[in-house]
Amino acid sequence: MSAYFVAHFDVKDPTKLAAYSKAAAPIIASFGGELLFKGGADKVLSGTDPLPSTAVFRFPDQNKLNAFYQSPEYQALTSAREAGANMVLSAFDAA
Repeated sequence: MSAYFVAHFDVKDPTKLAAYSKAAAPIIASFGGELLFKGGADKVLSGTDPLPSTAVFRFPDQNKLNAFYQSPEYQALTSAREAGANMVLSAFDAA
């Protein structure tokens, strides 16, 4: 069953976020992850969104998603991620 890795974020430094994204992309792919969507809402319909951008990745299953997230290669990018954006990361199993 597919699993989804969702990042909600607010960009702090576009250059640093781009470097993080470039470094993370091959790691994500090596665990079978693929980018489904990245962008901001055209309109907030209700409430206030402090993290206006979203990226959604699909992995083959939760085990692959967990292996990616816990991998030393991805964990080494933590400081780059934090320098580029305020981010909330979540994992979801497909229902």
